[in-house]
Amino acid sequence: MANFPVINLEKLNGEERQATMEKINDACENWEFFELVNHGIANELLDTVERLTKEHYRKCMEQRFKEFVASKALEGVGAEVKDMDWESTFFLRHLPDSNLSEISNLTEEYM
Repeated sequence: MANFPVINLEKLNGEERQATMEKINDACENWEFFELVNHGIANELLDTVERLTKEHYRKCMEQRFKEFVASKALEGVGAEVKDMDWESTFFLRHLPDSNLSEISNLTEEYM
């Protein structure tokens, strides 16, 4: 299996812009996800968002997810549920329109 796409955002400015845009297009069409590097977002901010997201799931959504899995009687999922990457299904969007008001029980720190 090939490695998933890694997009270097620094290359959007300069001679490699077109090639970078093609990589993004290919990643969206064929992979539906990719990793961004050199995006300029501080690691501290990313760590804070990760912490807040995990706290939100633990507080507001984890039990509902476990109940949903149990109601579907999915075999062998019990052990997996404990190790679930909860934020993988949590989508925050700020642009073009924010969805923060649609997500209940977010802490002020998210805003």
